[in-house]
Amino acid sequence: MRLGLFIFCFVFVVGAAHAKHKRMEYEYVSEHCDGRTEVTLRDRTRVDCLTDEYAIEFDFAPKWAEAVGQSLHYARMTQRLPAIYIILESRKETRFVDRLSPLCDIYGIKLFLIKNY
Repeated sequence: MRLGLFIFCFVFVVGAAHAKHKRMEYEYVSEHCDGRTEVTLRDRTRVDCLTDEYAIEFDFAPKWAEAVGQSLHYARMTQRLPAIYIILESRKETRFVDRLSPLCDIYGIKLFLIKNY
């Protein structure tokens, strides 16, 4: 009985976590990455997309601040330039781009926008 309840709760929680976005992050990565995806680095972190030129972090707009740190870390670890694909799922999420853009300019991060609204 407990195992059944655990499985039900697990499926419910995982399903709810995926339901908040229109598409999963990995779908955007596979659609937009022209390099290798999910590359594990020597420190066991994983860069979403690695091309000859860029180490690219994909993230949803509300996680813009995390994307900055991750892209800079992946760039340092791979000796590539940092880049971010920010996924916008509504027009009101552009406020996150207003916060992110100046930091990308300061730190030399190439910024790409995916507008899914």
